[in-house]
Amino acid sequence: MRKGFLIMLAVVLVAAMAATAMADTNVAGYFRTKAHVGNYANYGSPVIAADNPSSSYVEHRLRAKIGVGAENVRAYYFAEFDQMWGDSTAGVARGSGGALGGDSINLETKNMYLWFKLPNTSFDFAVGLQAQTDSYANIFFAADMSGVTTTFKFDPASFRAGAYKWFEGDTNEADDVDLYIAEAKLSPMKDVKVGLNLYFLRSGRGTIGATPALGAADTGSVKVYTPGIDFSAAAGPVSLTGFAFYQTGTIENVGVADVDIRAFAGDLRADLNAGPGKVFVEGLYISGGDNNAKKFESIVTAADWSATQVFYNRTGMQILFPATDAINTATPLSINYNNGGRGLTHVAAGYSQKLGDKLSAKVGLGYLAATKLNNSTDSTRKGKSMGTEANATVEYNIMKGLDFGVSAAYAWLGDFFKSNVAGAVDPDNAYDLYAKLNYAF
Repeated sequence: MRKGFLIMLAVVLVAAMAATAMADTNVAGYFRTKAHVGNYANYGSPVIAADNPSSSYVEHRLRAKIGVGAENVRAYYFAEFDQMWGDSTAGVARGSGGALGGDSINLETKNMYLWFKLPNTSFDFAVGLQAQTDSYANIFFAADMSGVTTTFKFDPASFRAGAYKWFEGDTNEADDVDLYIAEAKLSPMKDVKVGLNLYFLRSGRGTIGATPALGAADTGSVKVYTPGIDFSAAAGPVSLTGFAFYQTGTIENVGVADVDIRAFAGDLRADLNAGPGKVFVEGLYISGGDNNAKKFESIVTAADWSATQVFYNRTGMQILFPATDAINTATPLSINYNNGGRGLTHVAAGYSQKLGDKLSAKVGLGYLAATKLNNSTDSTRKGKSMGTEANATVEYNIMKGLDFGVSAAYAWLGDFFKSNVAGAVDPDNAYDLYAKLNYAF
């Protein structure tokens, strides 16, 4: 009896060990904390005003992505915790709980999805709440969204396709907000890659940015088609990357004439190896217009449905655009990409260099302007220039995965934020200084 029990126990233990090996678990993510001093960025919203006082605060973030499964199938859960030191305690709210006593309910779910690959094929699928980005440097969308994504290959091209539900209005699909994507990437020659992309955004409401409500009456729809290309090419010490896309579609309202959407955007960047460091030059153009009852001439993006979706940061700006290491203080001068219908024009340059095995530095300079002022709302603005920024960052690697950095940014505000009304006082220029500690695991 005892012998049989020991044999059965051994079998159970072996089976348990085998199951553990087949379904492995891994956790990856980072902890980041930033201490700010400045007169522009603050934990609530940016302030552009005269005699703007300096303020200081500390914020931190923990992101952890848990993956469980085997080689061809895995389930993922991505959690996030944000806090400002001293913000609140014992409450129920996202981004809270950093005050005395802590104990807030503040867990945020970023992603929760299943990934699997079909055996003996190149097809894989992600099903659930997942992070997706466009091929246009995150200008159209860079967000977590629920849906289905598939990627696959047919040499010499690779493909991505997906369907996503941004908002569910009711059981009637007509009042939802949906995104559909189709991309093909190919390499026609060595060191040259080209992407052909088509995105279709459909909202069941007749206003851009309006989210559907359960049981709401049919007021029309917004349909936006976004065909475009992206590319990269390298030749010797120089590499070029860029994209261009056009938007066409209609805003349809019940009982009101349709509004045609006609907008476009383009970006070109050059990276060059220059001695011990690297130099980049980049330009971004987004069309703008008055967006009147007949024409809508600024691009439609995810930022129109969610004010947090502003993620273009290829030029490394800290104030004109959100910093790449932003936590909650991530509302730049650009606000969103259509800029209230005005569009954006941006040029920037920068230089980065390793100063040793563990030390690196970079500097940047950028200019931002509205592409076109709005005739109906901007009559008091002095001009289209929004600002010119200079920034610098130094980072030191303390040990594997752990980095310390210090950044400084200063922006000379342009005429866009100045009024030609008699007696109006110009706002102060903006600055932000911060020290950062980041641990990636």
